[in-house]
Amino acid sequence: MKRRIQIAQDGPVQEPMLPLINIVFLLLIFFMIAGSLQKLGPFDVEPPASQTADARPEDTIVIWFGTNGEIGIDDLTGGLDRLSSMLPPDYIGRPVEIRADRETEGAKVVTLLGRLQELGVEKVQLMTAIEPEQK
Repeated sequence: MKRRIQIAQDGPVQEPMLPLINIVFLLLIFFMIAGSLQKLGPFDVEPPASQTADARPEDTIVIWFGTNGEIGIDDLTGGLDRLSSMLPPDYIGRPVEIRADRETEGAKVVTLLGRLQELGVEKVQLMTAIEPEQK
């Protein structure tokens, strides 16, 4: 049995472009949104300057530390006395990153480090902002 294929003589065959345009548009929107997502802290801090930077592991607990001694973890805020209740239940063994404001007194940061040590936290990093080298 032979099949006959009819070819239109009117002009070139055009593939439908609408599905391709839809896919490209959806990918564009996805990457625009996914590229701009960043977990924000409960309050703003301006970190001290640094010359180098390392990437942090994904399971890192981020502690926000304000100039007035306010502590924030995820959506929880409070003072140093509430630190143990604000930490997640599985904090033992996980690295902790402190994001302190550059105007925070060093003694307050040392007090926070001491409290974390009392709670059994072993890996602590102080987050800093990269500052360009001065000539």
